[in-house]
Amino acid sequence: MSTHKEYALIAILATAAIVGVGPAFGYCPPDCTPKTNYTAGLMTGNNVTTVQPIVIPVSLPLSLTTDKTTYDRQSVVDVTGHVQNVIPGLPVTLRVSDSLGNIVEVSQLTVDNKGNFETKFDTSSPLWSRGGTYTIYAQYGVQQGLRMAQTQITIGTVIAGAASCQPNQLAAKVDGQQYCIGYSITGGTATGATISTISKELTVNIQSTQSGQITLTIPRTVLDAKAGVKDDSFFVLANGQEQDSFTDTPSANARTLTIPFTAGTEQIGIIGTQVVPEFGPIAALVFAIAIVSIIAVSAKTGLRLLPKY
Repeated sequence: MSTHKEYALIAILATAAIVGVGPAFGYCPPDCTPKTNYTAGLMTGNNVTTVQPIVIPVSLPLSLTTDKTTYDRQSVVDVTGHVQNVIPGLPVTLRVSDSLGNIVEVSQLTVDNKGNFETKFDTSSPLWSRGGTYTIYAQYGVQQGLRMAQTQITIGTVIAGAASCQPNQLAAKVDGQQYCIGYSITGGTATGATISTISKELTVNIQSTQSGQITLTIPRTVLDAKAGVKDDSFFVLANGQEQDSFTDTPSANARTLTIPFTAGTEQIGIIGTQVVPEFGPIAALVFAIAIVSIIAVSAKTGLRLLPKY
């Protein structure tokens, strides 16, 4: 082969390499200008063009929200949430703590096939008697796939432990905490009230000039009468004598008693089975049972009631 033919063959092969190989390895991104410079950079190793990574947002694996952020002591908290990847048959574990870290609610919720779950909490419960910030924790998953979420709500100042009572309320103190009991009276005036944790009794002092009646709205968080989980009757005294002719109108949050009295009556006593400081130990017992039950169920799935640090 002549020298001219050899040079021609080399030129053809070089052109084919640039035209054929270049498109395969020399793709020019939108930010390279001009393309000849980009291709030349690939050939010499001096290309400075960079390709930015594409970031794809990832949905939260577990979300938790409430219908409001602030509630009073007579509210219902509507809690909703969503699980991104549903594990059939696996519940969400929910835990609520008050401002001191005390657990006030523990529950396990069913997740529907769309990943949604919902529950409601009643802030009038004795367990929610403390004002301040409450934290709701949710956890879902097993072992290494455990997912957690949390949100916070605020409960306003409660009747129990109030700094001051209204004109239509009687103030009674226990262990430095002031409790307010709504009242109305005919035939006399109410001069004060006391609470005994020993006898579980609310005593109201009155000055009666004639026969009348007093109506007391007693929060269940202050004094209640229970037989197991059912309401029981209060034991009512007028000047130390048993009084049978009274009415008791219960509601979810209070017991409203209307008690008649005769002229000269100085004290009205209402004796129950639960008084305000007792609600702490009762709550602890209830939650001890609830937590043991949930731990037993969760042991099979690897769920943790408390976060791991």
